[in-house]
Amino acid sequence: MVARLAPFVRLEERITAATWLPTDDRTWLLARLEDLQAAWTDRPRGLPDSVIHGDAWAGNVVGTPEGVTLLDLERCTVGPPEWDLTSTACRVTSYSTLSAVDYADYCEAYGRDVTLWDGFDLFRDIRELRVTCYAAYRAQHDPALRPNAVTRVGCLRGLNGPRPWRWDPLP
Repeated sequence: MVARLAPFVRLEERITAATWLPTDDRTWLLARLEDLQAAWTDRPRGLPDSVIHGDAWAGNVVGTPEGVTLLDLERCTVGPPEWDLTSTACRVTSYSTLSAVDYADYCEAYGRDVTLWDGFDLFRDIRELRVTCYAAYRAQHDPALRPNAVTRVGCLRGLNGPRPWRWDPLP
């Protein structure tokens, strides 16, 4: 049996483990997590739940002569398809790593633009928190990654201007 989507898995642990972050940032991240968890329970309905990849992004897709192959299926789960779609939308709306033209082509091919859905902001905010917590967690063990994580936290806290932000990918 496939598990249900758990969008907040390991986030509290990653925030608490990032002891290198200032207490104020960790406190803010924990409060943000609580707010998003509360909002998740009343999230807008979208497409019917189905099997989703769970970690859909370009790095987990390989084009072959036979078609497309999905990689890294450890997060494969049952949940709202918008979860996977939001991952790609964030590349244009949050991180500016995908052009608006390429995103429009993606939406045309899929037949839907998730950014027009009422629940997009919530899903985007959760995705942004997830990648920020991952960066903070990685930076606990690799101090060279700390400036990247600090930038991400600052963006979420509204200290680095409006979206889209410029985040360097983690190595």
